[in-house]
Amino acid sequence: MKEVKTYNPLVIIGEEAIVNYNVHQYIVNENLKDIKKDYGVFFTPEWVIDFMVDLINVEKYIDNNNIMILEPACGLAQFLSGIKRKKPALFNKANLFGVEINQDIINYLNNTCITDNIKLYNNDYLLWNPKSSFDLIMGNPPYGIPSHSDHYTIKISPKTKKQYKALFETWFGKYNVYGAFIEKSVKLLKNEGQLIFIVPATFMILDEFKKLREYLSRNGKTSIIYLGPDVFKPEAYVSSVVLNFIKSDKSNSTLELFEYTNKKIKTIKTNSNWKGETVKFETNYSTTLENICPYRLGDIYQIRISPRTPEIKNNPFIMNNNNLDKNIYLPILNGKNLKLNKIIYDNLSGYWINKQNVSKFRGYYENPHIVVGLGFRENGKIAAALDAKCYPWMGDIYHLLRDNNLFNINFDLEEEEVINFLISDYIQKYIKDVYREITYHLSITQLANLPLPDKTAWATLKKETFYE
Repeated sequence: MKEVKTYNPLVIIGEEAIVNYNVHQYIVNENLKDIKKDYGVFFTPEWVIDFMVDLINVEKYIDNNNIMILEPACGLAQFLSGIKRKKPALFNKANLFGVEINQDIINYLNNTCITDNIKLYNNDYLLWNPKSSFDLIMGNPPYGIPSHSDHYTIKISPKTKKQYKALFETWFGKYNVYGAFIEKSVKLLKNEGQLIFIVPATFMILDEFKKLREYLSRNGKTSIIYLGPDVFKPEAYVSSVVLNFIKSDKSNSTLELFEYTNKKIKTIKTNSNWKGETVKFETNYSTTLENICPYRLGDIYQIRISPRTPEIKNNPFIMNNNNLDKNIYLPILNGKNLKLNKIIYDNLSGYWINKQNVSKFRGYYENPHIVVGLGFRENGKIAAALDAKCYPWMGDIYHLLRDNNLFNINFDLEEEEVINFLISDYIQKYIKDVYREITYHLSITQLANLPLPDKTAWATLKKETFYE
């Protein structure tokens, strides 16, 4: 165990001992840096804790003499301390529990007397099996993709990851561990119990969280309060939401989306029949653009993503020798090669492939098609161009392949017109309105759902000024 320097993080106000979070955080920052890094620990600002505590439906606990409150991955027990500060009557009445995977943190909490009336468990929350269920679960779960690889944030063994996958039905793809914390917490709630988590906003839109969204829709009422990208700055740049979930065994698949700005909660939309679909914002502009455009990009194109770096490195057809014969080998292009309606056909990746093997690498590379880059490049705009030379690609580059099975004969835009629309201000504003700052690039699903005009709609858009 680590020896932690002890400074008293408690200050006495009247007869109450209140946590001085500046001291609290200093101790952990100075003594438990490795723990923070390996377990995806972020301190929650006090104003966020107070905001979340105010979401507790205290009225329902007036006649309850056996209130069970849990803070998973409790770390410094910030939320239980927040309940004590903001709702002392509830705090003094309830049975309070915290689960923390790291014994050093628990030792620190016990040594500072912060959690004298809180039952602490030294467990991996995702593998923890309590005998009781809970009325209220709240906190800030860890964020990150769990792996033993140094490339990922959350360090776990392959054995543990296998256990996670077997336990959680929402686990899918490169699953972020906070999704498993949500599922676990819903399972531990009593009927009509309340879950209040601050988590990344990514579960609203990414394909990896489709199962999680469906799981929430089946098990109760979901409220999402968007806080934006500044909550954890400068420590982390992540768009955050507060998930306020009420478990119900009745048919109640309601979704409510709110935005918290200027210390006020603004209602964005309500869906009384939510089935786990992507949660996106709506504005007058986005609705108007969707109504004008008769198609979605996925109606006309199949969308594929280029192979990522691990596949490139392990592919027998790929070389990284710059002394190769350039008449025989083609460079593997990446995001740096793609500009607005332009492709730079130079080797910027360091990888090469024999021309004869390009079709074996990806069959569709043989045919001219539109390539799309989605991210911060080109000042945050979508970058799109026609790859007429049929070069191979890697990284976060998407390929639009005309789908003969889905192709609508009435769709009459030329490829150049499609490109011009994708890189236009119309789409740029649409993405900002609908998806805010949630991710630094769009998923295949989001790209497929972008509005797409035909010639008539495109002509109408050019005449309209509704986006200004």
